[in-house]
Amino acid sequence: MIPWINIADKFPVRFDTQRMLDEIAQIEDGVWLEHYDVTLSRGWKAIPLISLDGRLGDPEAQRPGTLDQFKPTVMLEKMPYFREILDAFKCTKGRVRILKLAPGAGIGEHRDVGLEVANLAFNRVRLHIPVKTNPQVVFVVKGERIHMQEGGLYYVNFSHLHHVRNDGPTERLHLVIDAEANDWLWQFFPKPTIVDRVGFLAQRTFLPMFWKMRRMHTVAMTWAWRNWNGSAPQHVWRLLKGQRG
Repeated sequence: MIPWINIADKFPVRFDTQRMLDEIAQIEDGVWLEHYDVTLSRGWKAIPLISLDGRLGDPEAQRPGTLDQFKPTVMLEKMPYFREILDAFKCTKGRVRILKLAPGAGIGEHRDVGLEVANLAFNRVRLHIPVKTNPQVVFVVKGERIHMQEGGLYYVNFSHLHHVRNDGPTERLHLVIDAEANDWLWQFFPKPTIVDRVGFLAQRTFLPMFWKMRRMHTVAMTWAWRNWNGSAPQHVWRLLKGQRG
């Protein structure tokens, strides 16, 4: 299966980006949340429409979780056209956000893992509907630059390495929907080939093992640094290298 695809032509609903912009314009600046991982993003803000337990007031509400943990927020009640759009998706929805990337802002290279995975192999997808963008947005997935058109409906396999940067003069606004890929949603994708199915099985088998090993490595390195930093052996090592302090 290719790493990304625009399924808007097959989808039964068209998205009126001007109506979406009109509703977004009613959002007060102070309501936008920073991303929960400040080490990864800069100038990336969100409005949760569906969040963990329907929470709205803190960035942690944007964290990934199981699909049954997500509930609509009060913001969705105030945005009837966005509710209409989400009602068109006849599948279980998880986290749903309006994401804003300011000019000069970006998100560092990473891949999504565990509960955050957006990969058809796991029947979990993350769908992007670009509401406002510009040609200077740099969005790279698996080494390929993608330019998403306003009003499109894009699936991207975010278990691949990806990053985004807004080099343009205007903000980028996307509606981003995490959802279960049920039979209804699968009908808008190309039918998987035998090679695709084998690839899905391999990913379901080996990616969780990779995620676990990476997590163990991170925990081990964190523990090692915590015990090394400021320790007597570190002091001796610095003295041997001619460093002070």
